[in-house]
Amino acid sequence: MDNLLEVKNLKVEFELGAKAISAVNGVNLSIKSGEVVVLAGESGSGKTVTAMALTRILAPNARIKGGEIIFNGIDLLKSEERDLVKIRGKEIAYIFQEPTSFLNPVYAIGEQISEAIILHQGKSRKDALQEAAKLLESVKIKDPQRILESYPHQLSGGMNQRAFIAMSLACKPKLLIADEPTTSLDVTIETEILKLLMDLKRDFGFSLLFITHNLSIAKKIADRIYVMFRGEVVEEGTMQSIFVSPRHFHTRELIAAYEKIGKI
Repeated sequence: MDNLLEVKNLKVEFELGAKAISAVNGVNLSIKSGEVVVLAGESGSGKTVTAMALTRILAPNARIKGGEIIFNGIDLLKSEERDLVKIRGKEIAYIFQEPTSFLNPVYAIGEQISEAIILHQGKSRKDALQEAAKLLESVKIKDPQRILESYPHQLSGGMNQRAFIAMSLACKPKLLIADEPTTSLDVTIETEILKLLMDLKRDFGFSLLFITHNLSIAKKIADRIYVMFRGEVVEEGTMQSIFVSPRHFHTRELIAAYEKIGKI
C-alpha cells in the first residue's frame, strides 16, 4: 500500500524578535491510504505545528526551514499558494479541539457547510444546502434541518463538533487531520465522537491523522503511533509494539502516567 502522505526531515522555527526557536526538528512520518495514525505527545511537543505545516497554515512568525511534504505524489512545500488553496479543505481537511473558535458566529451552520461545497464543487446554493443536510445526517444528527438553521452559540459543544466534522467532510477529503478534537468534551461525548470518526472513516474512506496527548485514545483507534518530544519524533510503531515494549523514556512516562490514573 502506497503512502498517501510522507513527511521527510521537516523543520519549523518561530521567529521571536532576534531569536529563532525550533519547534519541529527533523520530523519524519508517513500515512498510508485508509490508515489511522496517531501523533502523540505532551503539550508543546510540536504535534500541532507539524500538522499545520502540512498545508502551510502556520502563524505569520513561523518559518519552514527544510524538509519535504509529499502528499499524493506532490511536494506541498514546492507548491504555489493557488495550488494549495485547492488542496486545503478539499483533499486535506482539519477538525480542531474548539470548533466554536473556527465556526463563524454570525452565519448559520448550513451556510458554513454549504460554503465549502460551493467553493470546491461548484454546486448551487440550493444543492449545497441539500448536501449539507445529508452530511449532518452522516454525523448522526437526527434533526439536520434545525441544525442547518442554527448558529454555533445555540448548540452544545458536542453538536458543534459534529457540525464541524460534517463541514470537514463536505468535499470528501483524502486525509482528515483531527487535532485534539475531544479534549474539551466529557467522557461520554468523547466516546461518541471517536466512534463516529471510525464509522465515517469506514464510510468515506479517508486516512486519519489524530493528534492527542491522551494515550488511552491512541490505544482505541491507532494503526500506528508516533510519539513526539521536544520537536522530534522519538518513537514510532504499531499500537501493540508501542504499548507492549516502549523504547523511549518519554513514551514510558506517558504510558505510566495514564496507567497510574487508570486510563489505560
